[in-house]
Parts: sequence; structure tokens; C-alpha cells
Amino acid sequence: MIGSVEDVARICGTDRKAGYHWRHASQTRSAGDFPSARHLRFLLGHAAKIGAPLTADHLVWGATEVEINALMAKWHKQRAAQVAAQ
Repeated sequence: MIGSVEDVARICGTDRKAGYHWRHASQTRSAGDFPSARHLRFLLGHAAKIGAPLTADHLVWGATEVEINALMAKWHKQRAAQVAAQ
């Protein structure tokens, strides 16, 4: 929803390649989980800044591709309407 793995890592304040490691499980987290709540806050802050419909539930519990695609389609439609209204 926000960008590539490298974009997400950059938003989280880490090396751009760090996100690739998050795809694999470690001793302290499951595969795909973010290393810390700090990273979640960075992502939620960025989403709020750009108006993206990302929620904490998406980050903690995940979402289906269908759900994300529907949210993004609605978001892009709203953004297009805002631009057209200017």
C-alpha cells in the first residue's frame, strides 16, 4: 500500500535493504512482522501524512490483497476527485 520493501524500510528509518530481512522469521518475531512498534508508528505516521487508508489492524493482523486493492482503488478515486476540484 505504501511502496516497495525498500520504500517501507526507508520510511521506518532503516537501511533500504533491511525490509528484506523482515520477510523471514527470527527468534523474536514471525516472518513478515516488523521488528518493533517504532516501525509501525513510522508507517502509520507516513500513511496519515499522505492520507493513505492504512490502519494499525492492517499492520498487526494483515489484510488480504482484495481488501488492500479495494482500499487503494477508493483512495486513488478520492485523490483524483480532489485534484479535479482544484
